Amino acid sequence: MMFTLFRRKSNSFLKCRFHHLRFYSATPSRYASGSTTAIWKGVASAIRDEVADGKLIFDPLQQQAAKKLTRVQSTLELYNHSTFRQQLQHVEEHHKQQQLQQQKQQLQQQRLKDDTTQSNTELNTNEEPPSISIQVPRGFYIHGPVGTGKSMMLNVFYEHAPTHKKRRLHFHSFLQEIHQRIHILNKQLLDEHGRSYHVDTDKSRNPIIRIAQQVSEEVTLLCIDEFQVTDIADAMILNQFFGELWRQGVIVAATSNRPPDALYEGGLNREYFLPFIDLMKKYCVVHHLIDRNNNLGDTDKTGVDYRRVRSGVKADESNNHGDYFHLTTNGKNGEHASQELDRLFLQYQETHPTTTTEQPIQLQVNFKRTMAVHRSHSDIIARFTFEELCTTELGSSDYSAIANHFQIVMLENIPHLNLKYPDRARRFITLIDELYEAECCLVCSAVDVPDRLFIGNSSEEDSGTDSDKSTPANDDVSPDGTMLAVDVAQSRGTALSSLASVRELSFAFRRAASRVLEMSSKSWWDEKL
Repeated sequence: MMFTLFRRKSNSFLKCRFHHLRFYSATPSRYASGSTTAIWKGVASAIRDEVADGKLIFDPLQQQAAKKLTRVQSTLELYNHSTFRQQLQHVEEHHKQQQLQQQKQQLQQQRLKDDTTQSNTELNTNEEPPSISIQVPRGFYIHGPVGTGKSMMLNVFYEHAPTHKKRRLHFHSFLQEIHQRIHILNKQLLDEHGRSYHVDTDKSRNPIIRIAQQVSEEVTLLCIDEFQVTDIADAMILNQFFGELWRQGVIVAATSNRPPDALYEGGLNREYFLPFIDLMKKYCVVHHLIDRNNNLGDTDKTGVDYRRVRSGVKADESNNHGDYFHLTTNGKNGEHASQELDRLFLQYQETHPTTTTEQPIQLQVNFKRTMAVHRSHSDIIARFTFEELCTTELGSSDYSAIANHFQIVMLENIPHLNLKYPDRARRFITLIDELYEAECCLVCSAVDVPDRLFIGNSSEEDSGTDSDKSTPANDDVSPDGTMLAVDVAQSRGTALSSLASVRELSFAFRRAASRVLEMSSKSWWDEKL
């Protein structure tokens, strides 16, 4: 008997939000890194209890994944990360001493060219070099269709992981923090050493490596939700960062919609990213959350989307939408949608009176930036148009600031999204990810239901106000109507460096639609507010 997601997080997780600069710990007295006497509950057992309580429902596919996660927990319980890093440090120090002795020997031989001096400077080969006796447990990488419970299982694994040195972040937040820490370190090095410091390419001076070493001191377990790679700069950072992280003995657990071999697929200079994929498969157990006995050709569409179950919208009923999702298809619907948003905004103004002025709220964003919110009420509700948030130069840090400040976010006039203008679609998807991660409630008005907001081919009636729209050639469209990413990039003049990001959109669309349905459902609102 087993389970599946009928709500996203356990009770303890519902009480907190995962801000990307906060450190979340279990009680040290209960969990100790490397302790063999720690009290912990396996993922399979924890979810079985949730099923018994009626909070989750049975799913045999999750049962298989939960058993594997429980085995990862058992190896983590016996792992002493601190001792591993000490042994690693001794090995590296010994190696450095050996190198210095070799260099000294070679230098003396060059100067004196005397065989009699060689015996005085030979290396002590009888000395037994230090070694690493601790085996690092493998982490876990679970991928599969949207809404099938990957994030839920990662949350349960994180909650019951037998170590107090752990962090759990969404991938967007993780990247924000890494970029910010690199920026701070580079500024510090520039102030201390000047620009000449960066001329030396020694590994010890690489800011990415140094940040990874800092993180390895802070955590034994790093959990990352919605792992994805869409940018050449991020691909190179991840390659170096995780390479050092794994070398330092950190255990990584991650979820994704894509298998490791498909990460950054079609990206510029992807060959430089391939070593990361090999390391991922070496250091993580890779599990595909699908029914291998199904008869469907597209494995990305198999499995039950439990966000749809929760919202009451089945995949084959795409005409339905969430309780707080309003259509603007024609004039009458558009007027009704606007009135509904006005009514709801006014309702929260009246039920949550404040003495604040009508001045815009200034939200703090990364890198000492601020963002003005012109229509909001206290920290309860904020109102935006699609154009405000998704057609301007905003990113995940801006959306995170909104999501972590307001409980309800209203988004008006969402158009159709297509691969002709990938930046708009990408920003919308990132916005939805950040709102979902912060457990915000969502109110929307849009031209179509979530399942039909994301379209592969673009036409005159599609999104935006640009006047240079044109229908793509038939060669640009796959048999299922989805534009091929390579053809889009070539025919629309998209930079090759953005190719992987364009390709990833077709998969991210499904996740975003699923999350919009859940966040705009009455069941979600009743639970979160």
